[in-house]
Amino acid sequence: MIDKEFKVLEILHQDSALSQRDVALKVEVSVGTVNSIIKQLVKKGYLTINKLSNSQQYVVGEKGVVVLEDYIKDSLNRKIVLPAKKQAKIKQAVILAAGERTGFKMPIGFLKLGQETIIERTIMLLHESGINDIIIITGYESHYYEHLAKKYSRLTLVKNEDYRWTGTMASLALSQTYIKDDFLLLESDIVFERKALLELLKNKNRNCLLITNESGSEDEVFVEIRDDYIFKMSKDRHQFNKIDGELIGISKISIDIFEKMLEEYRHNKNPYFNYEYALLDVARTFSIGYTKLSDLVWTEIDTKWHYKNLINYIYPMLIEKDTRKKGAGQVDAN
Repeated sequence: MIDKEFKVLEILHQDSALSQRDVALKVEVSVGTVNSIIKQLVKKGYLTINKLSNSQQYVVGEKGVVVLEDYIKDSLNRKIVLPAKKQAKIKQAVILAAGERTGFKMPIGFLKLGQETIIERTIMLLHESGINDIIIITGYESHYYEHLAKKYSRLTLVKNEDYRWTGTMASLALSQTYIKDDFLLLESDIVFERKALLELLKNKNRNCLLITNESGSEDEVFVEIRDDYIFKMSKDRHQFNKIDGELIGISKISIDIFEKMLEEYRHNKNPYFNYEYALLDVARTFSIGYTKLSDLVWTEIDTKWHYKNLINYIYPMLIEKDTRKKGAGQVDAN
């Protein structure tokens, strides 16, 4: 059934007393076209016509309601897929590092990992992936990052002065002056193995979230997938029919979708609005892909226990896996 037929069916379901001329005005077609469509709807068993003294009443039957419901659901599930670009390489990254974690007297990025810090490891992995233009959104104890910037010539710092009272979308929005093209978005409180970036960059979707199995960290952002794209994201597991994984905090975002996120944010009145939900708002219209790595070694650091677990368990595993893969000659995916 074509779209105009569904439109006529929907209009008559809302008001069965409309004349064919009224319907024609609403659908923006001729009266003759409406008459032809109504005949088809009657023939298919979706519509019946009751003759009244001076008019006709159009009644949408049960069969018509079912196909109309299916059509509306299908329309809601349709997504716009952004075309691929000739220049596909990602050259920029944004790291969200403004927040404060209770119990730590410095930004999470400056916690030690062997002879380096968490943020230095992240920068190193980005460089190895061919990304040298890095923007860091700072806030809490920003002087740590100011000192770090002296070591890296292409490190841009942007401070969120209101980091205590704003969510991550406010921080991300501050980077808009510096974003020139598609980019990677990372959270600063995560540690992950090398292949996380490599696999995300290999994904052909210009907009793509990295997900893995549930970690049980109690601060997960759960994800539901439908038709090979992101359908739902939330920290509340009660909202899901099924959970396909959780966000890691590494995403690939196109400049087009970033601009749509900024449009959503301009109407925002919630200061604690996070970027995941801006992205989900946009995902109602545009297709957002994903890469799932079920066996990824990674962790988020929200508490001292997380950090202790990182040092004693996660980091040794990372060193072993990264060393083994480097020795095997893993090729840069970007």
